[in-house]
Amino acid sequence: MENNALLWGILGAVLGSFCASFASRICEKKPLFAMRSFCFSCEKKLGFLELVPIFSYLFLKGRCKNCNGKIPLMCFLSEIFGIFLIYLASFCAKSFKEFLALTLFLFVCFSLSLIDLRLKAVPNFLLWIGFFTACLVKILESHLNAFDMSIFHFFINAFMFAGFIFLLKSFISFIKNFKNKEVEENLGDADIILLAAFAGLFGFMGAFYVLFIAAFLSLPFFYFAFKKGEKELAFLPFISLAMCVYLVVGRVF
Repeated sequence: MENNALLWGILGAVLGSFCASFASRICEKKPLFAMRSFCFSCEKKLGFLELVPIFSYLFLKGRCKNCNGKIPLMCFLSEIFGIFLIYLASFCAKSFKEFLALTLFLFVCFSLSLIDLRLKAVPNFLLWIGFFTACLVKILESHLNAFDMSIFHFFINAFMFAGFIFLLKSFISFIKNFKNKEVEENLGDADIILLAAFAGLFGFMGAFYVLFIAAFLSLPFFYFAFKKGEKELAFLPFISLAMCVYLVVGRVF
């Protein structure tokens, strides 16, 4: 894979662009696969040159060629981050099959993060795709077949961590709302399911480290959100970013 670094970089940018488009279609309630990429301002289909990752955004100066509408900066950043994700998968995977499964898992998490940033909610079908893709990564990581104990260990760790987080969430909610008797949730179900997938993949303590890193990374953003009077902040992006940090640190050390 090292000999095809440029090819993987291009693929990463394409996948990042696809994730941004996929997330936008879900958020805007557009057909997912029924039509080609289009401008969300004028809804005209994009030409071939407008679909080239990174360079099309730079050459068009972040504007639609047809209506001059502004192209969200997130589209450009998604393509850049897609390159990082595919290199991260290449860096961490020990086989080509594991690379493919890990790439799929990373980009599913990325799509979930983009959707959560806008909607503060994610589609269940994509969430469970991520969960079972993590299970597949665990199987391929151990070079075992589907009937080996790796699946058993994956689900045991996932269920244990999900139960732990659920109890922790309920207890914190109880303490926080003991006096004012308000019902206010901390972690959402989507966060718990994704963290459970991490527990199956990295082990109980690995998922705990991911949660700790995510909480640490989110602190400044929670502070500014609180200052603005916002009561909610998308947490899935921080969980996904924390997973990337954990993968890099675990691979290096």
